[in-house]
Amino acid sequence: MANAPVPGTLPPSAGPTSSPDGSSASCPGCARPIDPLRAGHVAILGGRFRYFCRAACKQAYLRELGRPPEEDVATQRPPEVELVRTSDSPSSEVRPRFPALAPEEPSPLPAREEAVFRPPPVAEAVSRPTLPSELVTPAPPALVLARTTEPPAPRAERSPRAARAVAYVEGIGIALGVLAPTVGLLGAAAEVTRLPLALAAVVALVTCLALVRRDPADAHPLVAGVPAVGTAVAAVWATVAADPHETAILALAGLTSVVGIVGELLVTRARARIAAARERVERALDVPARVARGGETLLTAASEVRSGEPVLVEAGETVAVDGVVAAGEARVVPWLDAPAEVVKREGDPIVAGARVASSRLRLSTTWAGADRAWVRHLSGAAARIDVAAPTPRGMRLAVERGAPLAALLLGLAAFAGNATPVQILAAMCAGAVAFGARAATSFVALGFARAHLDALACGIAYKDARSFERAGATNLAVLSARGTVLLGEPDVVAIEAIGAVDPDRVLALAAGAETASSHPFAAAILRAARARGVAPDAVRNAAVHDGLGVTASASSGERLVVGGRTIMLEEKLGVALAEARISELEAQGRSVLLVALGDRLVGVMALVDGLRPGARAAVQRLLDAHIEPALLSGEARDTCESIARALDIEHVRPEVLPADRGAEVRALSEGGSVVA
Repeated sequence: MANAPVPGTLPPSAGPTSSPDGSSASCPGCARPIDPLRAGHVAILGGRFRYFCRAACKQAYLRELGRPPEEDVATQRPPEVELVRTSDSPSSEVRPRFPALAPEEPSPLPAREEAVFRPPPVAEAVSRPTLPSELVTPAPPALVLARTTEPPAPRAERSPRAARAVAYVEGIGIALGVLAPTVGLLGAAAEVTRLPLALAAVVALVTCLALVRRDPADAHPLVAGVPAVGTAVAAVWATVAADPHETAILALAGLTSVVGIVGELLVTRARARIAAARERVERALDVPARVARGGETLLTAASEVRSGEPVLVEAGETVAVDGVVAAGEARVVPWLDAPAEVVKREGDPIVAGARVASSRLRLSTTWAGADRAWVRHLSGAAARIDVAAPTPRGMRLAVERGAPLAALLLGLAAFAGNATPVQILAAMCAGAVAFGARAATSFVALGFARAHLDALACGIAYKDARSFERAGATNLAVLSARGTVLLGEPDVVAIEAIGAVDPDRVLALAAGAETASSHPFAAAILRAARARGVAPDAVRNAAVHDGLGVTASASSGERLVVGGRTIMLEEKLGVALAEARISELEAQGRSVLLVALGDRLVGVMALVDGLRPGARAAVQRLLDAHIEPALLSGEARDTCESIARALDIEHVRPEVLPADRGAEVRALSEGGSVVA
């Protein structure tokens, strides 16, 4: 007996015997040699792996140990092997690929995807556009995505059966509540049914409040439930005590239930549309992110991406995180369901939900998971716009805390009027019902939720709920001229030389200086030089002065200055010689650049930028909403006023440098305006 095996353990002779290299073992059931990598069945016994050649050997061995077969951990058969070629060539290497095993526990992700890497076909690798070496070196392998779980079903407030039950209860409650005050029209014989009808209507209201899940934006259900139950108690009390106001109290009980049920019905239907829109946004952003970690590309959920991690996005994919473009250039649909595409390049911000239409991008993550701009105030119960905004939050608290106070005040007033106890109770319930407009607070919250969804559809995200509500009080909108109401793509329309200098020489000097600048004017001058076949002057030591112009040394060694009046005055260069012509061009709405060589003015260049399509309509919408538009620009006053007249804008702030625009907007805010 001392040598008998203990159940759940192995006798010393039953353990697997391994070869010296560890590549083979013996089947504990039949003692035949077996390769552990090719074993048909595996069991964990005594904290060690046991390998069996057949299921019968494993079952016999477990019975010998006194272990039930259900306690073993085994694989029924080895996974099938799929052969995958490493390229499209028939002579390429063929390697096995094992399918991923489904996890035993439910995945925490809504649809976990596993990435199996395959090198792209040769033809695809040649035709695909490549990015700079810092983006991908070499090009990453293509990803084959295999879903291991089914997509989750759409979330709903309640099941269809529960929804139908609530609808039946609501319909019955409304009918009974309406009949309670009107049944007397059928005659004295129907009076006895008034109390049962009122009580049944109250029960229907309480049932609806219990079945419908409370939304965080709604006031507490007790605000509607307690007064309804109070009216039911008052109705029974008045009937038993034969109170002279019995009929009125019974009618109050019925109508209280009707008002509560109708309010719940309307709020539930309106909220269903809001919930569907929110769910659509959340599902559109529920995409995996391709993260570069440790020299590998991993496919992971957006919530698992950390700030600063690089994320790769291929053409046709949706961006899973908020970030900044670190490398690459591509055409992008900038937000979910945006009507147009824009070009994103290095340094540009990009939000989750944007879709890359061409090429590929490498992003540096700024926000991920629930902190992304498009879901930050959409999903979280505490941060939602309709929950955290001051107005709906204040109304919700006022109803929850004010209804009991209103009931108490009306009760005291009824007591002071020598009312009976049942009448005092009825008066208190009526006051709570009148002040506790639970549905009204819900409709205000729904209005905020709908406005937030409309803002997201227009590509507008807000820092917090208070900023969202403050935006509704905006009375002044500051518009930057370049790139906002203007296209931001100016063209050179006139080049005038002063003195004996040739116009092409003026253009060459300006093009040479603007080579160092990225301003839209610089791009326009370089385009004009290419169109005329003029080579830019070989300037040296070019220095860009933001919003002013460029200073440099011309190829002749003389000082070269290109810009507006301000930089000319700072460099102590006179412009009186061309002042009349400059004023004439600015009055026509044209931007004027001056070119000075040495200590004299040698040329004047006029540029014109077209109005952006829809700019006039946008300004008109601001005016219709009683929001005053203000045009902020670095242009001269005449040019700025000419643009403002074309847009019907009266408030103009010209000659404001980029570095001073923040202070200008703050000054407008300190003047009492709510500025957008």
